[in-house]
Amino acid sequence: MTEGDPIRLILAFALPLFLGNVFQMFYNMADAAIVGRFLGPQALAAVGAAGPGYNLFTMVISGFAGGASVVVAQAFGSGDQGSMRRAYSTSMLLLVLSGAAVTGLGFALTRPLLLILRTPEDVLPGCLTYLRWMCAGVLATCLYNGTASILRAIGNSVTPLAALVVSSLLNIVLDWLFVVPLGMGIAGAAAATLLSQLASGLYCLIYIRLRLPAFRIPAGQWRLHRAELRETVRLGLPAALSTAVVTFSVMLIQRAVNAWGSTVMAAYTASNRAENICMCLSYSMGLATGVFAAQNAGARQYGRVKAGLRAGLKISLVYHAAIAVLMWFTAPWLMALFTEDREVVAIGVEVVRICAVFAPVLGTLFIFQNFLRSVSDVFPTILMSGAEILCRGLLPFALSSAFGYYGIWWATPAGWTLSLLIGAARTASGRWRRILDEHSAASGSPPAVPEPPPDSRPLSR
Repeated sequence: MTEGDPIRLILAFALPLFLGNVFQMFYNMADAAIVGRFLGPQALAAVGAAGPGYNLFTMVISGFAGGASVVVAQAFGSGDQGSMRRAYSTSMLLLVLSGAAVTGLGFALTRPLLLILRTPEDVLPGCLTYLRWMCAGVLATCLYNGTASILRAIGNSVTPLAALVVSSLLNIVLDWLFVVPLGMGIAGAAAATLLSQLASGLYCLIYIRLRLPAFRIPAGQWRLHRAELRETVRLGLPAALSTAVVTFSVMLIQRAVNAWGSTVMAAYTASNRAENICMCLSYSMGLATGVFAAQNAGARQYGRVKAGLRAGLKISLVYHAAIAVLMWFTAPWLMALFTEDREVVAIGVEVVRICAVFAPVLGTLFIFQNFLRSVSDVFPTILMSGAEILCRGLLPFALSSAFGYYGIWWATPAGWTLSLLIGAARTASGRWRRILDEHSAASGSPPAVPEPPPDSRPLSR
C-alpha cells in the first residue's frame, strides 16, 4: 500500500473484509434465527445477554491482535522481515497465553458477572450455558484473530475472507444439526460457533505456514522477543482497554435493557444482529484505512498517510449515507428474520431506525479510531472509549426513567458522537506525526519522505 492510488487500494483491501463480515453476519444471523425460532424468545435473549460478557473476557485477545497487526504492518512497510517474523512469533505466543488465562477467568467469573448485570431468572440458565461454552473455546478465537490480523497487516484480506466463508457455511450447518436434530439447545449453538472459528483459524495458520516463508518459524524457535513484545503490548494494551471500556458500556446498556424483561431483551438482541448486517462495511473501512496508514507510516511517507485518511473518510461517508436510508426502510423486514413475535419486532424496529440516523457518525468514528491506533497515537483512542462509556453508563438509566425503554436506545448514538469529536480533534492537531517522528528517531529509522507541494498530484500505477 505504499504505492498507487489510495482510494483504489483501500477499496481493494476493504472489499474482501466486507464480504468476510457479510459471511460472519450470516452465521451470527444463523445463531439468532435458529435459536429464536426453534428455542424461543427467552433463548434468544440469553444468547444476546451473553455477548457483552464474552466480549469483556476476550478484550485482551482482540487488543493484542490489533497491536501485533500494527507492528507487522509498520515492519512490512519498512521492509524489515526480521521484525515481521519476531512480531509473528511474539504475538501468537502472547495470544495463546492470554487465551488460556481468559478460559480460566471466564469459568470463574461467568455467574457473578451475569448476576451483576441483573440477568432475569428465566434467562440466566441459558445465558450461563452459552457463555461457559464460549469461554471453553477461547483458544479457537485466539487462533483466528492472531493469524487473520497478521495476514491483513501485510495487505492480504483475501485469505481471511476465504476462511470466513468456510467458517460461516460450516456454522450454519452445525447450528441446525446441533440445535434441531440433536436437540443440544443453546449449548449446540455455542459449540457450532466454536468449531467454525477453529476451522477458520486452522485455515489461516496452514496458509501462513505453506505460502509465506517470511513467517516460517522452526518448531524450536518460537519465543517472545522483548522489543516486539514491548511494542505489541504498548499498542495492544490501550486497544484492549478501549475494547474493555466499550464492552463495559455495552454491559451497562444490557443491564438497563434486562430490567425490562425478556421481550425487550430479545428485541435488543435481534436489532443488534440486524444493525450488524447493514454496518458490516463500517469496520472493514476503518481497518483498511488503518492498515494503509500503518504501512505508509512504516515507510515514513506521511503525505500518503494523510491521503489514505481522506480517502477512507470519503468512502465511508458515501456508504453510510446510503446504508442509513436502507436501514430505515427495511427495518421491519430485518427484524422479521429473527422472530415472529410482533411485540419484539415492533420494539426492534425502533432501535434499528435510531441506529440508521447515526450510521454516518459510527462509520467516521471507525476511521479515526483505526487511523490513530495505526500511527501509534493510542492514548486518544482510550479517551474516545471513555466518552462512550460515559454516555452509555449514565444515559440509559436517566433516559429510561423519563421515556421508558425507548430512552435507552439513544445512549449509544450519543456515545458515538462524543467519541467522534475527540478523534477528529486529535487527528486534526497533527500530534500523530510528531509521535511517529519520535519513534523513528528512537529506532534509528530513516527520515520521513518529504510531502509533495499542495498543488502537485501524486503519481499512481
